[in-house]
Amino acid sequence: MTYVWPVEGTVVDPFRPPTHSYGPGNRGLEFATQPGASFWAAARGVVSFAGQVGGRLHVTVSHPDGLRVSYSGVATIGVRRGERVHQGQPLGTTGDRLHVGVRRGETYLDPARIFDEDGGVGAQPVLGRPRLVPSPVPVYRLQLRWLHSDAGIAVL
Repeated sequence: MTYVWPVEGTVVDPFRPPTHSYGPGNRGLEFATQPGASFWAAARGVVSFAGQVGGRLHVTVSHPDGLRVSYSGVATIGVRRGERVHQGQPLGTTGDRLHVGVRRGETYLDPARIFDEDGGVGAQPVLGRPRLVPSPVPVYRLQLRWLHSDAGIAVL
């Protein structure tokens, strides 16, 4: 079965498998996306989940080869549980980030390893070399000033 990249965007956090079930890591790929952009089914399958978990929207598609692809942190959902989808079919829209995870059973797989090298419907994201992306988080610069006196040096 062939899978295509499900979104146009840049990978800003790659797959980092946890060392144990509840350990830290990234169980998928985190994409920086244009808010309101479409994301689509990476391959044909059946929507096994479409809804809210923990205050965030998620869509999961189960595929005939046993893989499940999950799309997390979406802005809108355009499919329903039980719906059959084809490769490239829009599933909803993104916010400024989209997390894509792949599982076989309860084992998380690196999504970058299953996607079609040609990119198919979606443009292949940039992997490997970091790219700077705009962030809504303000950056503050701290400037230290040194005060010299007879008592020693102090930081102001």
